[in-house]
Amino acid sequence: MRKGFYFLSLFCAFSAGALLCGGGGRAAMASRSAAGAVSPAPADPPAYLLAVGKRLKPPEALAAYRQAAGPLAMKAGYTLLATQPDKANVQVLEGQWPYEGFVTLEKFTSMNDLVSFWHSEGYQSAKKLRADAIKMDFIIAVEGGR
Repeated sequence: MRKGFYFLSLFCAFSAGALLCGGGGRAAMASRSAAGAVSPAPADPPAYLLAVGKRLKPPEALAAYRQAAGPLAMKAGYTLLATQPDKANVQVLEGQWPYEGFVTLEKFTSMNDLVSFWHSEGYQSAKKLRADAIKMDFIIAVEGGR
C-alpha cells in the first residue's frame, strides 16, 4: 500500500511538471501566422522513462542486455538524461524514498516511439537478458512538454 502511494505521488509530480513546463496540449500550440494560415502541427512531445531498481550483479553482467537493447532504444530516440547508481546519490527533497537501488531517467522522441520500442519483439527478447542482473521496483513513462 505504501509503495503504491509513493508511485502515485511520483507519477503526479511528473505529470504536474509536464503541465507546468509547457505541456499545455496540442490545441494550445496551434497558432496563426501573420497571413492567417494555420502553422503546421508541432511534432509529438518527447516522452520520459523513469526506472528504479536494484542491481543484483555487477554492471558487467548487463553487457549482453545493453548490446541487444541499445540499438533498438536508439532507433526510438533514446537519450540518457540522468542515472544514480544507488540510494546514497539520490537527493530526496520531500517525502520518503523507500528504494535502495538505482534511478535512471531517459528521454525518447515521443510516447509512441517509446511504447513501440518497449513492446517490440526485439526488446521483449532483450529484456530477458537483464532478468537475473536487476530487480526492477518500477518503470513509468510520462509524456513531456513541447
